[in-house]
Amino acid sequence: MKIIKADPTVEPAIQLASNLNNSIFLAGPCPRKDYTNDWRNKAFEILEKLGFDGNVITPTNDRFPELREKYGKEALRIQTEWETIAMKKASAIVFWVDRHIEAGFPAFTTNIEFGDWYNKSGVYCGFPDDAEKNDYLKLRLEQEKIEYWTDLEQMLTAVVNKLNGKSNTWFTSDTHFSQQRTLELSRRPFIDVNQMDLTMISNWNKKVTMNDIVFHAGDFGDISTMKDILSSLNFKTLYFVLGNYDRKIKDEVEKVVSELPDREIIISSKAEFDYNDKHYYVVHEPDEGTETPEYPKNIVLFGHIHGRSFAKQNGFDLATDYHNYTPISMEQVAWFANAIQYWDNNVFCTKASV
Repeated sequence: MKIIKADPTVEPAIQLASNLNNSIFLAGPCPRKDYTNDWRNKAFEILEKLGFDGNVITPTNDRFPELREKYGKEALRIQTEWETIAMKKASAIVFWVDRHIEAGFPAFTTNIEFGDWYNKSGVYCGFPDDAEKNDYLKLRLEQEKIEYWTDLEQMLTAVVNKLNGKSNTWFTSDTHFSQQRTLELSRRPFIDVNQMDLTMISNWNKKVTMNDIVFHAGDFGDISTMKDILSSLNFKTLYFVLGNYDRKIKDEVEKVVSELPDREIIISSKAEFDYNDKHYYVVHEPDEGTETPEYPKNIVLFGHIHGRSFAKQNGFDLATDYHNYTPISMEQVAWFANAIQYWDNNVFCTKASV
């Protein structure tokens, strides 16, 4: 287990550029003065006992006075940027809201972070019975039927069990990491490519674990950031189907993959697998092949068109634009594959009439 905390001597984006897969971010109130009086110390002990072998990220920064002395008012921005990047790249965020106001744990910042994250995938929330002023947080969790814990060890056990659980299979396409052109032409709802990248990394890592298989149907992203992004993403095996952008830089993609010997990445022009009673093909363009597999025995999963025409009579689009910039599960893919039989000409017609 590796504990990661902010380093005021290194810019946040550089410090957190890669190698944050399989990470737990410990969110919640931080001590203001006595840094030894931090609930995270107990969390470290529990995670060690549970045998967690990933990264544990703590926002408690005992060097913050050094940061403030060096940068003045900029210190808060730097610390906040560090926390934002770390929370986005983490596989799980644990909110332990051990709020005790007079003891110096008001959790003001925690309130805002909790509101940003509490109802998203990969987020775990809890607070001890004697914590103060958590009634509203508890009410919101109960209203949305979100599980919460009052025992830190039980919550961390649930997190580790999820991250170490059985293998699942996920699908995505056309992520176009770091590509300004895609941000603009696809009218993606992000301020800039940095926010786009971090959001897609976050959505990926909060779903996919280091035990999982991912099929990516092409156009992964800009070669300049590919190594760092692949290093930051959770997966055991990645089937990297080459898209039209990727094929132009195939040699460079293969070089990047060769520099990541600890990651299993299989590059191909097409992938195939069987699930239940169907045979699946994963390709990039839906209309570039020489054969048309027949439904229902065969399903073609594709990308390239960014959700502009999601449904075909024998398959559908995996593009991340259509799926809220998040990989979809094998169960979701199987659901769509079964649903095709119920879609009529209103789905498949090429023109709309009046």
